[in-house]
Parts: sequence; C-alpha cells; structure tokens
Amino acid sequence: MGMDVIGKDPISEVGRYFRNNVWWWRPLATYIVQEHTLLAVGCSHWQSNSGDGLNAEQSQALADALDADLASGKVAQWAAEYAAEVAALPRETCWLCEGTGVRTDDIGVQHGFNKPRDPETGRGGCNGCSGIGTTEPPAASYPFDVDNVREFATFVRASGGFEIW
Repeated sequence: MGMDVIGKDPISEVGRYFRNNVWWWRPLATYIVQEHTLLAVGCSHWQSNSGDGLNAEQSQALADALDADLASGKVAQWAAEYAAEVAALPRETCWLCEGTGVRTDDIGVQHGFNKPRDPETGRGGCNGCSGIGTTEPPAASYPFDVDNVREFATFVRASGGFEIW
C-alpha cells in the first residue's frame, strides 16, 4: 500500500505525481503536520488516501517552508533525531516463536524452524527473528530522510495543489 499524490494543476511533469509507499509516507506526513501545523491544516487526512490535500496557494506555502527547512538543515536534524529515537526503541519479543528462537507450530516444524539456528549453515531457528527471539520494533520499518522531503517539496511546488490517494 502506498500514497499516490496527484497534482491538481501541475506546471511541469514533476508536479503530476508523487508516490511513497506507506512506510516512507507516514514519517513524511508526520514531519509536515508536526513542523508546519498551520500550513498542514488545509488537509485533514494526511495519513489516508481519501483524496484530501492542499490547494495551489497552500501548496506553494508548504513548498516554501519545506525548502527553507532543507536549506537550514532542519530536515537533516529532524531525520537524525528520528533515527536516534527509532534506534533507542527496545527490541520486541518475536510473535512467531514467543521469544524462544525456534518455532514449534505446524509451519515451523514443517520447514525445520523448530531446531536452533545452525551458525555454519544458517538453517533452522525461527524465520521471524533469525533464531534470536526478538525483532526490531515496527517503527523501525518507517524511514525518514532528507532526499524524500526534497523530492516531495519539488513535487508540491510544481503540483498546483494536490490530492492524496
């Protein structure tokens, strides 16, 4: 699943279409809403593909703000802080093996995941956690970086307003 962002009245090809899968979109939208609340209020549903969006005037103001954030290093700082917060989250007990490192359910037994992982062959052990019993938290699946913000700002500037689908 992803967010297809469609320009309403694009002034160039780059303003026609922007896409992020849901993993990349959620932190981008969160950044916009948290850091530019007054500019973001024109769109009530940043986290859904319901067709909500911004008009041309609102889009230009958002593009200006994002470009200023990129130039000042604010986006880079936010990215670093976001990465540090995610890295500091504790690992979670694997839901497939319940922290044991081996799967004893029918699928686990059928595929040989019910034996400890062999370090030489890499075989065995839970396939959800590589036999260690824990997994990264879900938040680790949602990346945020400067390049994605830059690409979105470029799109927004040329979009003539946009809708999120």
